[in-house]
Amino acid sequence: MVDIYAFPQGTPNEARATGRGSCAYADPPEQMLTRPSGVPDKVWDAVLSVERMPRLPSVSYREIPVPCAMASFGIGVEMQCDEARSTGWIMVLYSHKYRNDWHSHWRCVAFAALPLSGGEGDCLIPSMYWDAMMDRVGSYDVEHVSGTVTVTKSTTFGTQSDAPETGCEIRVSWTPLDYADGGLDAGAQVGAWARFLRSMTQSEEDYPVD
Repeated sequence: MVDIYAFPQGTPNEARATGRGSCAYADPPEQMLTRPSGVPDKVWDAVLSVERMPRLPSVSYREIPVPCAMASFGIGVEMQCDEARSTGWIMVLYSHKYRNDWHSHWRCVAFAALPLSGGEGDCLIPSMYWDAMMDRVGSYDVEHVSGTVTVTKSTTFGTQSDAPETGCEIRVSWTPLDYADGGLDAGAQVGAWARFLRSMTQSEEDYPVD
């Protein structure tokens, strides 16, 4: 993987190799990382925790930018699973100033677009998918979870007319519990979201966790 984090403040990291692609297994050596000036220790440690996290088979990762207005610093990762059937992203945000609405300096914001089979368009789907998400994310010491689940249906017309396609979109944010010194295992948060995305399209028995 070339890059999987972005700083809204600070210089881009240009010291990395550029030929790795987005292989889900690559663990870049830490000595290749260049710490941008002005990045706090706890934020840099969070970046390193994402670099060290196990990559899941069948999941590709890539960096996405984090808007400056969202936080002082951010780690943005986009993921794609099972030939694009399940996609999403997560941003791990850090604010210099304690945020009362976050109840912390840290906040995670995530999105998932998931497929639905033809017979899954009933009213129980939102709660089922929310519960599945909480089973994955909630096991990593999080609190103040909020979000929405939307069932979507797309119908094409004209020469491209086909059967309606249904899907599910999840938008969620939560406060991860940090360490006593204010640091955070951001890799665990990113990894939890990747496991959730993969679990929606594949059996865990098919792809054991590394």
